Amino acid sequence: MSQPSILVLSILPENRERLCQWLAPLCHEQGRECIPLADADALWSLLWQDRLDPPGLLVYDGHPAEDSYPLINRLQGDQGGLQLPVLLLTDNLGDSSQRFYTELLFGVERLAKPVSAEALCDTAAACLALDDARRRIEAELAGADWKQTLREGLMAVDADGHIRYVNRQAARWLKLSPLALCRLNLQALLEAPVTGLAPGWADLPLAQAARQQAVEVQRLSFWRGDGGAQLVQAALVPFQAFPCLIAFRPVESDDSSRQSLSELARVDLLTGLPTRPHLEDAMAPLLREGQRPALMLLDIDHLRHVNETLGYDFGDQLLRAAAVRLRGSREAGLLASMGGGRFAFLVEEATDFRVAGRMAQRLQAQFRLPFLLAGHEVFCSVSIGIALYPASGDEPGQLLKGAERALERAKLVGRNVIQFDSAELNRFSIERLEREASFHQALNEGELSVGWKLWREASGHVVAVQPRAIWPGAPAGSPDLGVLAEECGLSRELYDWLFRQAVASAELPSPLPPGISLAFEVSNPQLLDAFVVQRLRAWINRHDVNPGQVHLFLPWRRDEAGLLARRVPELAAVGVHLSLYLDGHGGSVLDAFTTGPWQGMVLGRDYVQRLPPERAPDILGGMADFGRRMGWQLLSDGTPAGMDEASLFATGVIACSAEIEQLPSDFD
Repeated sequence: MSQPSILVLSILPENRERLCQWLAPLCHEQGRECIPLADADALWSLLWQDRLDPPGLLVYDGHPAEDSYPLINRLQGDQGGLQLPVLLLTDNLGDSSQRFYTELLFGVERLAKPVSAEALCDTAAACLALDDARRRIEAELAGADWKQTLREGLMAVDADGHIRYVNRQAARWLKLSPLALCRLNLQALLEAPVTGLAPGWADLPLAQAARQQAVEVQRLSFWRGDGGAQLVQAALVPFQAFPCLIAFRPVESDDSSRQSLSELARVDLLTGLPTRPHLEDAMAPLLREGQRPALMLLDIDHLRHVNETLGYDFGDQLLRAAAVRLRGSREAGLLASMGGGRFAFLVEEATDFRVAGRMAQRLQAQFRLPFLLAGHEVFCSVSIGIALYPASGDEPGQLLKGAERALERAKLVGRNVIQFDSAELNRFSIERLEREASFHQALNEGELSVGWKLWREASGHVVAVQPRAIWPGAPAGSPDLGVLAEECGLSRELYDWLFRQAVASAELPSPLPPGISLAFEVSNPQLLDAFVVQRLRAWINRHDVNPGQVHLFLPWRRDEAGLLARRVPELAAVGVHLSLYLDGHGGSVLDAFTTGPWQGMVLGRDYVQRLPPERAPDILGGMADFGRRMGWQLLSDGTPAGMDEASLFATGVIACSAEIEQLPSDFD
């Protein structure tokens, strides 16, 4: 009988083929079949057909990592008892994405690309070993309710105490991945040795008892991956497949019984965060020391609706998850719970309202990704009110009242809004926030239409067609939609929308006639997106677009020049055409040339030496011609590789430097 198969899902044909080739030796050795899949529909179809004999592993090449979440979430929730291990291949994740996956997708193993064949096979083999262990345990527990056991943490331990199997619930509670836990001995998880027990697991009375009959332990403490301790109630059961199976679930610690009532009043038992008294005590010394703190109150929008529709237990889970996410935001400040779905964030030093506003925006961004609670995706937002010292007051109580006034104003304006306790600051921000909310709605509800911009040569021949977004219902005074998308954090969404509209438009011939390209203006936030190149490549492959007929206009920003230098080679490798787009904002590359009484331009030694030899004469000739038109002289601090002084001066360079030890005798 063959072993459960390995599924390989990737939208890129070349990646599917390579991954299957790399996995072929492992499949041959273990008697497994490797099945390539082109899209999610093929995966769901196969899982439905083979439900009685589910596969052993899904190797998923995510493009990009964020888009992998819905598929994996459905695998974990909608497939019922199906426990399909997932090996996710992604680019290196940023802090926010890493926290997101760690928080929501326990049980999903990840490999950072580029992936080697050896690393892929080793990790896949470990995942398959976990799945084989699960199948043996499930077969032995055939008489029990397997779905009920999924609600408990399960660990299988061999005779030496090495962990051989861990389910997702155990991984979630212990805050380590299943593969990481399976590298440990059970004793490494014990917070403290049990009195009277020998150091070797096989010699422990507990282990000896477990080999004869089930043993229940009322209170056992495990170390967690985050360095904390988890108190559990556990049952050790003798097993045929493994010497011992441990089932456990968390129990509440009794440490609080030792705390005084005054200490308990300073900690919120639901979220573990400090409460209002602690917050006020923290504010007082800041005000005495002359610092300029800012206080933010955050209120989860529509929490009441969550409580009424899904239940208060579900609402409590949401509050705990929100507290974890806010704590992980890494913003400098004190986070506290104010009760009723509200949090407070104290910034010790906010030099002006812009600093506080940017911090509030980053805190608000923590809620853009959904929360995964009991198999449900919950999307929520936060409204934020900000009070500043000394405008809102010079005492803790006054700052709190100011933040409450600002929060109430934010709730009146609408959800997912930031407001200051200052009419002067809000006079300009309310209009902008309302405009941004309208743009969110317009983009999500299909209120935008597509128009075109034609790029023609002097002869009138069209060389490029550029799709542009049109918002018929835009409020008066709205900026360009590209600028508005940057302000709203929707650059990626608008960029992807334009790509889809361009391909689907009946106005655009398919394929494009030779000599005509499809042009897109790329914004800086898109260049900051680590997955922009992967998304572009996937879009080109999915829609069978000739990359040579895609033309990207890349913006120049002096403070982002390093980012542009890194992105250009990656985008060029896709095969698209690239042009530098100078819009006159943010430090244009020509700003230094168009201002000031210059008489010349000097090319530094590093610049000259980095010129590509095959193009150096043309580059220098063009720059010299530009200088002549501006009334400047072009000087070069050195000679480019592959050129001598004669060929250098032939380009129009007026002077070239040379290093000497002493001046010649005829120098005058």
